[in-house]
Amino acid sequence: MQMVHMTAVGGPEVLELVDVEQPKPGPGHVRVANRAIAINFHEINERRGQGHTPELPAPMGSDFAGIIDEVGAGVEHLKVGDRVVGMTLRGAYAEKTCAPAVIAIPIPDGVTEEQAASCPVAGLTAHFLLHDNHVGPDTTVVAYAGAGSVGCFIGGLGQRIGCTTIALVSTADKAEIAKRAGYTHVVVYRDEDPVAAVTRLTGGAGADLVLDSVGGPKFEQSYDLCGVDGTVVLFGHAAGDPSPALLLSFLGKGRNLGLRHYFLGTTLATRLGEILAAFESLFAAFEDGDLYLPITRMPLAEVREAHRRIEAQETVGKIILQP
Repeated sequence: MQMVHMTAVGGPEVLELVDVEQPKPGPGHVRVANRAIAINFHEINERRGQGHTPELPAPMGSDFAGIIDEVGAGVEHLKVGDRVVGMTLRGAYAEKTCAPAVIAIPIPDGVTEEQAASCPVAGLTAHFLLHDNHVGPDTTVVAYAGAGSVGCFIGGLGQRIGCTTIALVSTADKAEIAKRAGYTHVVVYRDEDPVAAVTRLTGGAGADLVLDSVGGPKFEQSYDLCGVDGTVVLFGHAAGDPSPALLLSFLGKGRNLGLRHYFLGTTLATRLGEILAAFESLFAAFEDGDLYLPITRMPLAEVREAHRRIEAQETVGKIILQP
């Protein structure tokens, strides 16, 4: 079968489509013939050498959906032919992928495989960012990259909660996507200063919660978007890691601000019992028509071009690879 390997640290050119033996599911695992494979930004960061670099060459990808074609010993609640969405540490960029049966989640009839494959990293991150920060109807949430995959989930889930959501996007086209995703307000940050815009939109109160997937040298802006007692959650590093000085700059703001860092892997490792219910919540939102997530389908063989487009901020929603 075919699988994508990361052969070195670098640009998209280090991704190679190689022929490998198809995996065999061990006890408690299932093997899935993939129909939809999601690309997540942490895979681009890994390819660029930001964070942990695996022993190379290495498989890539964590999120996939398809049809079970083999079941390992001891698996009784799933069978060959079931549609499931799965997660793996690496190896989703492939024609077939094995996963623990406990996190191979059946896909309901009203959800497509592309929608399901978008849920593990992007959907679960949005779900827990809102849930764990106790977002309710009276909460004002600002989200960076409002037209991206996590951003679209935040817009739709926020609308279901009834909170006020403000998306930050780079272009007018992305603003239209964020509006369709359910945001209350959208700010094109190249046209208007985000802090001034959020101050205006909140009547001077500022945001209760800022969800920052960008980080980097402008991270301090997230504190300035907050009102008194506001919280910034850093859950991505698209622009790199903020400096220690920027991370600690909230101490001088004098507004009782909070700072959190969110890593989905910790939630998966420590709260596995909550994952099925979270998936069911995401599936229900898709079935109810409350989630708008643009999906671009590309062949697995075009993985380099898919990475290039995401890295160049040319995409909205989610790119799905198809073997």
